[in-house]
Amino acid sequence: MSATVADTRAAPAPTAGRDSLPAWPVLTLLWGFPVFWALGATVITGVLLTVVMLSFLAHSRSVRFVPGVYAFTAFVAWVIPCAVMIDSAARMLGLVYRFSILAIVGTAFVYTISAGAALSRRRIVSGLTFVWFVAVAGGLLGLAFPEVRLSTPVGLLLPESLTSNAYVHDLFFPPFAEIQHPWGSPQTFVRPSAPFPYANSWGVAIVLLTPVAVACFMMTKSRYLRVAIVGGLAAMVGPAMATGNRGMFAGLILAAVYVVVRLAARDRAAPVLAIAVLGVVGAAVLVGNGLLGQIATRQHYGDSSGTRFSLYDETFKRTLQSPLLGYGAPRPSPAHEISLGTQGYVWMLMFSFGFVGLALFLTFLWGTTLRTIRAPGDVDLVLHSVLVVASAIIVVYGLDIMQFLTIMLVAAMLLRRRYGLDGTGPGGPSGDG
Repeated sequence: MSATVADTRAAPAPTAGRDSLPAWPVLTLLWGFPVFWALGATVITGVLLTVVMLSFLAHSRSVRFVPGVYAFTAFVAWVIPCAVMIDSAARMLGLVYRFSILAIVGTAFVYTISAGAALSRRRIVSGLTFVWFVAVAGGLLGLAFPEVRLSTPVGLLLPESLTSNAYVHDLFFPPFAEIQHPWGSPQTFVRPSAPFPYANSWGVAIVLLTPVAVACFMMTKSRYLRVAIVGGLAAMVGPAMATGNRGMFAGLILAAVYVVVRLAARDRAAPVLAIAVLGVVGAAVLVGNGLLGQIATRQHYGDSSGTRFSLYDETFKRTLQSPLLGYGAPRPSPAHEISLGTQGYVWMLMFSFGFVGLALFLTFLWGTTLRTIRAPGDVDLVLHSVLVVASAIIVVYGLDIMQFLTIMLVAAMLLRRRYGLDGTGPGGPSGDG
């Protein structure tokens, strides 16, 4: 990490050749996702590919460090001493699992920045859009086969002492949908979750990946791909309604409003009108099909908001007792059945790694969002909405590996453009992207 910011700005983008980094490790993470999920090996494969990426980085002279890398590296380093606060073997395994995800996405972040033209914006956006298609398909599977639970090969190999844990069981024997029947409710709620362990995880993936799919629509010249993306947008309405996920809908609205306002400021009338019309039509379809009534029913019988605010208050007060290192991992609440530090990534960071860990992560995320706010092209602007929405959604929802990877790859693409490491110069034309 010896390169200075000034050096980074002036450094030419890596060019193709013997010293360039190959694209396949990052692209394998994306295009191989449904296979890894079916095997129960998403994180395991991610760790193996991380070792490969680190090997390539260690032997390459094209490695680049930009502002943002340092804050995230400091955050990951801070997680290590927090391990001294762990009080059980099960929670230590949880910490190792979370640290593995941080290592995977952090390495992919640096690797993508350094790979330059070999790992172009078009290739990354295409891979992430494929993951979006997989998420939409998973939502449809959850609607069609809500009671199915996948038995993965890795899960079958794990000892019962591990799989008896509810979270571990959902990771390695993932359900296609959450089936909820709150006490007194007149209806059962079928909330699609595949290919993620929980319905909220599916919602976060949709929020973060839908703008990427829109960016792919804007970039591609393929009529078939554009039709497929429009079809995917229509297909995700059913699963999205079934989840009743308020945060998901709020996140999608925030992304759309952000892009519309920024485009309007650039006097881009046509895309503003198109997004506005699509938004009104989409809202009319959702409301007309009873979305508001479904959300109200879940809220009335589940009282999820009241429980959340009570957990947030308790999480904050408990963190004050260990403000530096936190507790290493979420722990059971004496007042609720839900563990403290599980109702939002911000709260997990604060409770598990203290206020220092939270501050370091937010320095990375907010700093990157501000550094790339110029977003000179329309595609850049749509991608930038991912970072804006991520800053809001992590307050109420957690991040699984693919959601986290989406944020890091989008951040890497935008930072590359910001510091001229994609061959266009700082803020220059995107070209192929």
